[in-house]
Amino acid sequence: MLTDADRLKGASVNNNARIRNNSPDRILLLDLVWWLQFFSMDKEFGTVHQKIILDAYDEYGIQYAQSLGPSVLSRAEDLMQELKQEFHPTVQQNVYWMVVNLQKREAAQTIGLKQALGYTDTELDGPSRPMRQVLEWVHPKRLQLFLQFAQSAYMATQKYRNYLSEAALPCYRIRVPMQHANGKYFWVHQTSFPLEMDDQAQMISHLNQNYVGFEYRGELLDPPEVQFKSIGFSKIQEDLIQQARFYFRHILDIRFDPIHGKIFEIYFNHPEAGIRDIEKATGWKSMDIKNYQRKILKIASDYFHYSFSTCKEAVHYLHRIGWRYEVLRE
Repeated sequence: MLTDADRLKGASVNNNARIRNNSPDRILLLDLVWWLQFFSMDKEFGTVHQKIILDAYDEYGIQYAQSLGPSVLSRAEDLMQELKQEFHPTVQQNVYWMVVNLQKREAAQTIGLKQALGYTDTELDGPSRPMRQVLEWVHPKRLQLFLQFAQSAYMATQKYRNYLSEAALPCYRIRVPMQHANGKYFWVHQTSFPLEMDDQAQMISHLNQNYVGFEYRGELLDPPEVQFKSIGFSKIQEDLIQQARFYFRHILDIRFDPIHGKIFEIYFNHPEAGIRDIEKATGWKSMDIKNYQRKILKIASDYFHYSFSTCKEAVHYLHRIGWRYEVLRE
């Protein structure tokens, strides 16, 4: 039987071949195939460990870094100098900035991190912090979904890479639970947008603006907001959201039985439907419907590490984050 390491090695070989492909969409396909390869590994629901996820992300990060071309758009140093001059720790105690270099796979510079989360700040001319270490701060039960959300948001913006300029840069916002140096977890509201782009408008580095909010108490993640920070791109907004959801539902590896699709379809179209409505629409017996509901509830609760109270609540959450029952037919 293949181990996770064997699968990762095979995925790495396949990805190296894709990187040599000169197609403009090579990285978009690389991203999607890579995440599908990892998250389709045989595993029981709810048993993906932090180390396995981070190992897979490290491998993916190496492949992505190797694919990047020369930088053609860079404003990192100027922007960070401005932030340093304007930053006042006594006023902005819960805000910090982080420059993430995807080519070097590190947090190259931070401002305000010590005041906000208790960790030592990094400087451009000092020791950097590996991104793996930063991701270890994310709550282990929310790490996989956070990475899937972030990846699908970035992939969606790549459709519009020809629009990129100093005046038009994509960004996404997401809320993620992160660990303070004191051991407690807090909600961190993160806005991320590119700093450096290569000659094919792929992101080399990005800036994260982070606001530390209330203490985390086991809540679920919300899907990211994806948008272009530019006047005149409002029509792109809805398409970005749809693109992100498309990629996300193909990355998310939650596995239901195809027969469950009918229950999803009914709840998606009629959120308040009850047992009798399902009976009428399907012709199934009440006992069979309840068994299907229990299975859906268990699969969703185990996968998201969250105790949904009802099958309907689990289905509505999946609907809200962009998953669609149609994937059960593919």
